[in-house]
Parts: sequence; structure tokens; C-alpha cells
Amino acid sequence: MIKTKIIACLLLLTCCFGFAQDTDTQLRIEPTIDYRINKKWKVAFDYRYGLKNDISTFQSNMFQLSGEYKISKRISVEAGYRYSTSFEKDNQRLFASLVYDYKWKKFTLKSRTLYQFSTPYFDEDFWNEYKEPRQIIREKFTIDYNIPKSKASVYLSAELFIKIDNPQWKYNRTRYRVGSDYSLKYGNTIGLSVFYEDRLNVRKTDRFVFTTKYNLSIDQLLKKVKKQKEKRDFK
Repeated sequence: MIKTKIIACLLLLTCCFGFAQDTDTQLRIEPTIDYRINKKWKVAFDYRYGLKNDISTFQSNMFQLSGEYKISKRISVEAGYRYSTSFEKDNQRLFASLVYDYKWKKFTLKSRTLYQFSTPYFDEDFWNEYKEPRQIIREKFTIDYNIPKSKASVYLSAELFIKIDNPQWKYNRTRYRVGSDYSLKYGNTIGLSVFYEDRLNVRKTDRFVFTTKYNLSIDQLLKKVKKQKEKRDFK
């Protein structure tokens, strides 16, 4: 019942924005795997398959490897590498971020400041002659709510993109997202979200992007399997 209401709200939000102006509807399918080494360190691998032009045309494949280090209970840093490929072009990205989250009862308030450096090739001659690297600062604010007596959570977020165009910093776009996650057994989590992206560049179409997510936390899976084995051995 809860999941049905969440999906209905996402579809209603999409329709409201979609009728407001000309947009492109896209879909992202994102399976991920992560492993928490200890209380401080976590590594993750992400894959993304994207469709565009009202979910009718292949957009890109994306592969990402990242690591997270928890500085304190509320502050963590993350860094990683991303490679994306499509029929038209390939792209590489390095990124680093600082995350702060604060938990209050069933709510979690989170802010993330991320720097990304994107280029097709890590080649200075290419940068000088053809295209300079694209540098973006992203500031994201999220409110997450854990639904009582449920394994589901819902969240809202807004993210501001600032392009670094030396020596100036220019507003690029804003992304508004609403979504939900649902925790399953053995470290599995599924999620559904949709974001609307309002772009400043008039040559580019604003877009709606639906995202379906699946995550497997290997450390949680191993803990659950070990616990089940201990129960069987005890019997």
C-alpha cells in the first residue's frame, strides 16, 4: 500500500511538470554493489544504463568506482572515477565530495558539496587544441524520512550546478528529485526516484529522469549469512 502511494505521487509530479513545458523523459537503470571494510572505509561499484528521447533511444552506459571515508559520525568524504560511453562520445570523470548528515528522529538532513572534473581524454594537448575539461561544483540538500513500522523511506532533494569557467563561476542548472527506497533481506535495497532538471542553456531541453535502483551491500549479506549459519550450528 505504501509503495503504491509513493509510485502514484512520483507519476503525478511528473505529469505536472511534463505539461508545464517541453521536456524529454528519460530512464536510468542503476544496479550497485558496495562493501564496508570497517567503520571508516567503504568502497562501491556502480553501473548505469540510460535511455533518452522519451525512453525510446539508447543514451549511454556508465561505470563508476568510488571510495568513502568517514571522518566523524556526521562528516564523510568520497572520491571516485567514472567512465561513460555512448554512440556519439566517451567521457571520463574524476570527482570528490564532502558530505554532512544529521539525524533527528525519523528524519535525516544531508548536504553534499561535490567537485567534478570531466574530459574525454586526460591529455593536455587535447585540452589546449580541442576542448578544455568541464569543471562543475554541485551543492545538494536532501531531506530523508524513514516511514514508521516500515522498511521504506522517502526523500526530497534539490541540487545546484555551478560551472567553473575560469576565471568565472556560472550557474548551470538545478535538479529537483523525489524518491523512495525499500530495504529487503540480506543487504538488498530497491529504489525508485524521478528528478526534473531545469537547464539554463536554452539550446538544451529540460528533462525528466526516472531512476530504478538496486543495491547489494556485501558486508550486510555476509553478516546475515554468518548469523544464519550460527543459528543452524547451535541447533
